Amino acid sequence: MLFRSESPPGDRRDALADWMTAPDNPWLARNFVNRMWAHMLGRGLVEPVDDVRSTNPPANQQLLDELARHFVASKFDMHDLIRTIAASRTYQLSSRPNETNRQDEQNYSRALFKRLDAEVLFDAICQTTGVPEKFEGLPAGYRAIQLWDSRVPHYFLKLFGRPSRATPCECERSAEPSVAQVLHVLNSPGIEAKLSHAGGRVAELVRHFSKEKQQGPKQNQQGNSQLIDELYLTFYSRFPTDRERAATLGYLEQNSNSRQQAAEDIAWSMMNTVEFLFNH
Repeated sequence: MLFRSESPPGDRRDALADWMTAPDNPWLARNFVNRMWAHMLGRGLVEPVDDVRSTNPPANQQLLDELARHFVASKFDMHDLIRTIAASRTYQLSSRPNETNRQDEQNYSRALFKRLDAEVLFDAICQTTGVPEKFEGLPAGYRAIQLWDSRVPHYFLKLFGRPSRATPCECERSAEPSVAQVLHVLNSPGIEAKLSHAGGRVAELVRHFSKEKQQGPKQNQQGNSQLIDELYLTFYSRFPTDRERAATLGYLEQNSNSRQQAAEDIAWSMMNTVEFLFNH
C-alpha cells in the first residue's frame, strides 16, 4: 500500500484506524490473535510474539490464518475471539503429560504451565483472603488489574514481573519464577496480615464452624471437615481429595487449641502450591 505525501482530511487517527483494519492488511489481525493465543495458552503461534518475520514462521500457519480470518469476520470482536479459543479442544487439554507429549513445548499437545501474571496473582490473593489492597493514590476498591499506571509503587507487583510500560514490547513482562518470589509468598508479612485479618475469609470460616465445637467430638470433626471443604473451595475451587482431607483434618485436630492459627497455616500452605500460583 502506497502512502500519499499530502495529509489526509480530518483526524489522522481515523485514517490510521481505517488502514490498520482494512481487509487487505493482514498484519493487525494476525498479530492480535497471536498475542491472545499466547496469553491464553502460554506460548504464541509465533514465538516470541514480538518477533514476527518471514524467517520466524508460526508453529501452525493454517491455524494462525484461520483465527485471523475469523477475527476480521467478527469485526475484531475480542470477546468472540476469546470464546472461540476457550471452546477449542486445544485450550481444554490437560496439563498432565503422558508418554507421547512429555517433551512437547511448542505443538500444543498438552496445556503448558503458566504462572499467573503479577496483577492477576495479587488479586487472587486479595480475593481468597477476603482482604482487598489499598493502592497508593487510588480510591479503595481498585484491583491490581485496574492499575493503568505501572508507576504505582508496589513491591509484590514489581517482584512478580509487572512491566514498566516504557516500551510496547511484550518482553517487558517477566513470567519466570525466581527464588525471591518463592521466599516472598512463604514469608511476606503482607500476605500473613491478610491471612490472619480478623475480618478476612479464614477468620470468618473459623468463626462460622466453631459452633460445632460445643456439641461433642463427632460434631467437632464434622465442623473441621466442613471448614476444610470451604478452604479448598476458596483456594482451589474444588473439594479436597481423601488424602488431602485426612492430612488437613489431622493437623486441625493436633492444633485444636489454636484452631484459627491452624486454619491460617493450611490456607498459607495452599497458597504456596503450583495449583494456586499457576494456570494449569
